[in-house]
Amino acid sequence: MSHPIGYYTSYNPQNRTPGILDQIQEKWGSQLEHMTYEQKIVMRAALTGYIAQKPVHIESCSSCSCIDGCIESAGVDWNVWDEDEPLVEAIQNCSWFLSESDIEGLVEAITSQIRNQVYASRSV
Repeated sequence: MSHPIGYYTSYNPQNRTPGILDQIQEKWGSQLEHMTYEQKIVMRAALTGYIAQKPVHIESCSSCSCIDGCIESAGVDWNVWDEDEPLVEAIQNCSWFLSESDIEGLVEAITSQIRNQVYASRSV
């Protein structure tokens, strides 16, 4: 069974505090049910990669930021940079504005929703 993103993160839909989790819920629904399967796969892969690589990534030694590199590797097959700017922006904002705990909660929510087939469509 899947739950709203507030179940997995510190987001409280009752007070609708402006922030990235509120924006995500507003755009894609409380269970991200308006995201496609592919969008969820890319978001989960990018955020998981970000959590894993952030401690060892050195910004000054790279031509791109840690999150941009994670998005690139996660979304290369779906041409995410050119075809889904709102998703890229949401993932970047998660890395900039969410705590590691909330990112992990969002990854857990997305995993549960994929497992329970909560998505708008699936092309693969």
